[in-house]
Amino acid sequence: MDSRIANLVDNFSYEELAHALYLKGERDGYPKVTDKTKWRELVMAEKLQHVAFEKISAGKNSDKYGADAYEADGKTAEYKSKAIDDKEVRNLTEQIRSQKTAARYAALSVAGVYNGAYTQEAIDSYAEHNHYFGVFHKERCVLIIKPQTEYVIQTLTSQNAKRLEKNKLLIAEGKDPKTTNANSVIIKLDNTDIYETVFKDEEWFKENK
Repeated sequence: MDSRIANLVDNFSYEELAHALYLKGERDGYPKVTDKTKWRELVMAEKLQHVAFEKISAGKNSDKYGADAYEADGKTAEYKSKAIDDKEVRNLTEQIRSQKTAARYAALSVAGVYNGAYTQEAIDSYAEHNHYFGVFHKERCVLIIKPQTEYVIQTLTSQNAKRLEKNKLLIAEGKDPKTTNANSVIIKLDNTDIYETVFKDEEWFKENK
């Protein structure tokens, strides 16, 4: 562990660390940085040399709607993040599962949850952004992938169509339709045809291979 991090862990309480994170965000122009996972957006933006938006979300009539940052060329970027536990490290690094057969653990699947992507209008708005999925281990950003936007939109559209069809059947049966507004895109990391790696913490991967 980095000596500076060790000093913080040893000498400061959870409250003090969280308070410091809040104040740092406020100082840098990001109020309520501890709300939900807003602070992760700042981490990803720094890794990718993007400029994160000040607020968590923008209104529907804004070009920022459904996005979290601006890229260097002005393109908007949407961030999703996944926190992995120690068991999932084996999948991320595809460690050897059996010395006898040299079989490895299955590649990690990274899901991006799109709240609000339950109408075609909302889904279409995501087509205007680049998409980035970050993987965090113990709140350290170790990997960021960039799924193809076309794949993201196709997946959201397909899943929403299935949801609508299922709701029609429920209504026909006199049952209440599902009201969830969540729609997910899952990227399995061995399916490299649908994404590119844009950041990788090589030191962390060496430590956990």
